[in-house]
Amino acid sequence: MARWVHSSGSSPRFFRGMRFNVSAIRDGIANSVRSFTRSGSQRFTLLIIPHSEKRLVKFQANVFAIVFFVVLFSFILSGFVYVAMHAPDASQRVVERQQGLQSSQASLDAIMEELQEVMRVSRSFESTMRETIDGLRPGAASSPVSERGSGGDLAPFLDVQRLNSGELREIKDIRRLASTLRAAVEPLEEVQRISRVQQSLLTDIPNHWPLGARRGRVTHEFGPNVHPFTGQLYLHKGFDIADAIGVPVVASANGRVEEVSVDPGYGIQVWLRHKYGFRTMYAHLHSATVREGQEVEQGQQIGLLGNSGASTGPHVHFEVWLGNEVVDPAAFLKISNEFPRRVRSF
Repeated sequence: MARWVHSSGSSPRFFRGMRFNVSAIRDGIANSVRSFTRSGSQRFTLLIIPHSEKRLVKFQANVFAIVFFVVLFSFILSGFVYVAMHAPDASQRVVERQQGLQSSQASLDAIMEELQEVMRVSRSFESTMRETIDGLRPGAASSPVSERGSGGDLAPFLDVQRLNSGELREIKDIRRLASTLRAAVEPLEEVQRISRVQQSLLTDIPNHWPLGARRGRVTHEFGPNVHPFTGQLYLHKGFDIADAIGVPVVASANGRVEEVSVDPGYGIQVWLRHKYGFRTMYAHLHSATVREGQEVEQGQQIGLLGNSGASTGPHVHFEVWLGNEVVDPAAFLKISNEFPRRVRSF
């Protein structure tokens, strides 16, 4: 019959030895603690013997108390040494920060002075802007800016009670300036709109010099003149502007080509129709570079200066019509400051 045999490496003697070793270690630790406690509990006596007849001063302390006070004194001494070593650096940093604060304060004062000047200029700008707008609006009644409603532009400067009393004066000034700038946006938009209307008007009425690069010289003006062929007095209906053959002739305003034709007297001529009842005519051309019905813009080339028709020399005859009446081109050319300073007539 087979038997199972336990083949463990341990034995009862081994476990008994392990229990002995643990007990020995525990006893050793306990003995060490008791020895350390007895050593630390030893007392030392400090006697202070005065030279007079006063009684002795006696201090008693155990080892633990002495070690505690020694460590505490070391920490205090180390703290004093650290402060003594770093105190100059800290003082220098404090001085530097004070200097930085003084510099920042000086910069802030300069900024606030500039802000006050900006606010003064903004008030003047605002008043001038309103007066300009009132002058540009036909029939607009001018009224002082300060008398406007809550949307008036000076309200932010006058209604300071709306701000918290605890706020800095500079903050209040900045808010007033921001409010004024916001209120100035509407007048600026109005001026921009009026400027666009005026610019559009100037491109739709015949005020552009009819020769490119403002070339040419006026040889005959509008009005009574002596006819170069008959020698009789007659009404000259436009301007004669002389220059070399082939100089570009341009449209005096935006419009549409109404007619391109050849006339025995005016030679090759181009008629343009513009807004507001205006028409312009360009005669004695060398050639036309546009066709009937074509849309043209102010300053766009419509032909070349020539000597066609009944002409005494290379020039362009320029006329301006309003409805069924011919008018003096000088009045319109002066609008764009394109009327020549010197006029030679013969």
